[in-house]
Amino acid sequence: MAEEILKKSKENVVSWSTVQHDLKDDFKSIIWNSWIKPLVFVEFSNFTLTIQTPSDLVKNRIDNQYYDKIFLRAKRVFIGLNKIRFTVHNDKSFIQKTNKYKSEDENQTLSSISFTDNTSKSLNKNYTFEKFVLDQSNELAYFSAQRISQEFNLDYNPFYIYGNVGIGKTHLLNAIAWNIKKNNKKKFIYISAERFMYQFIKSLKMNETIRFKDQFRSIDVLMIDDLQFISGKKSTQEEFFHLLNDLIDNKKQVIITADKSPSNIDNLDYKIRSRLSGGLVVDILPTTFELRKKIIRNKVSIKNIHLERNLINFLAENIFKSIRELEGAINKIILYSDVTKSQLNIENAKTILADYMEINNKKITVKDVQLEVSKYYNLEFHELCSKNRSRHIAKPRQIAMFLSKKFTDSSYPEIGKLFGGKDHATVIHGVNKIKASSETDRKIKQDLDNIILSLKTD
Repeated sequence: MAEEILKKSKENVVSWSTVQHDLKDDFKSIIWNSWIKPLVFVEFSNFTLTIQTPSDLVKNRIDNQYYDKIFLRAKRVFIGLNKIRFTVHNDKSFIQKTNKYKSEDENQTLSSISFTDNTSKSLNKNYTFEKFVLDQSNELAYFSAQRISQEFNLDYNPFYIYGNVGIGKTHLLNAIAWNIKKNNKKKFIYISAERFMYQFIKSLKMNETIRFKDQFRSIDVLMIDDLQFISGKKSTQEEFFHLLNDLIDNKKQVIITADKSPSNIDNLDYKIRSRLSGGLVVDILPTTFELRKKIIRNKVSIKNIHLERNLINFLAENIFKSIRELEGAINKIILYSDVTKSQLNIENAKTILADYMEINNKKITVKDVQLEVSKYYNLEFHELCSKNRSRHIAKPRQIAMFLSKKFTDSSYPEIGKLFGGKDHATVIHGVNKIKASSETDRKIKQDLDNIILSLKTD
């Protein structure tokens, strides 16, 4: 029992190290060194993560300004996390030393950083076009982003990328920013929608709205990440709409990411939807099995780590929700292997990533498959189980049979019975046909990946 607790504690320490490492991408180095690096893991119990801070000053700053970012990163590693509790270190000499260090850094930050530097998010050095793993699910967004970073064009203004969380939108935004920085002298701001909203509200409170507007209108390129966060915020949306119009009318480039297309973001002003839809809108589709394997190989080659093919396949099959989650899982097993000096294989990966496995491995039934396929192809449930042989029904029916065989323990005759009494030969024919098509038909392969993702995450 004691060995088990010790092992779990070591794993949690490794997990917190992963969180701190990931947070380097979210903060400027001066902020990370001053406020994030000194944080020390205490325990993870009852879905509460306890972290020790060196002083009340640090605790208050973390709670008030950085809690959300830390929580977001930690939630990806500490599965089931509900909240983070920050405590204060009781060594007074250590506190005094740290407080002095903080104030010096704050003074340096205030005196040396310009408006754009102070407002913009830090760029992630790993998020470049060269390090973006390309696949049919993301190639349109990739090539569009690459072109826009080289030559701004009013036909592509605004440029809008949307897709699920953690599939590469922020990577492309960073890559565009790096190219702008490297190849020309355009002035840009890369900011989250939440940060934009915070800056606007702050300007209202300080009676500095004119300065706020002038500063944002002085740039050449505005990049906003996660636009969905301003939905429902009437005053922020109003200001954003005017800013959007001014920038576009003055031939300034606007680049935006969100989790949905402009027309599908709830409570987004119709004027903003219309303006955004008038540019170039591209989506990034859910990750494919092949893309996840490429990402794993790429990640471990950078770390100079060798993983057996069967372990790569196992990870790609089971960690599927997002690229971000997949990278977090890879970081965790690599760090664990480095700390414990143990060889990585499927068995210890299952143990290390037990929380991921528990969430991702959902029990799927034939009815689950039928309902998901019906919804995906906009069919009535009874049509899938009917005798109708029209192509627009027969193909989804065969896909549903294929997935039923793949994800359930049902036999061919049992599946046939649940599809309106089809004989087992019909089911075998359907399964084999989709299996063959998935290897040559990109549309079928993408449809399968989309349906599988929905089945596992609903």
